[in-house]
Amino acid sequence: MSFNGITEQFPIVFASLNQGFLQTLKLFFVTLIGAIPLGLIISFGSMSRFKPLSAIVKVIVWVVRGTPLMLQLLITY
Repeated sequence: MSFNGITEQFPIVFASLNQGFLQTLKLFFVTLIGAIPLGLIISFGSMSRFKPLSAIVKVIVWVVRGTPLMLQLLITY
């Protein structure tokens, strides 16, 4: 491929990369909107002085961190 062919394809490739980057940013912010409240609930639950709540949250975190994501998805769906 010649240098001229590369320069002709550059705008097409750049537009595709730009579209993918914007889609990734959208997905990131949607995920962030769900992750921040869930993370706050879990962190406040684990720091709670109410021992049953603290224990339940710690067990949930232990199970989620200890199992593979694919297994969690199979159980969820």
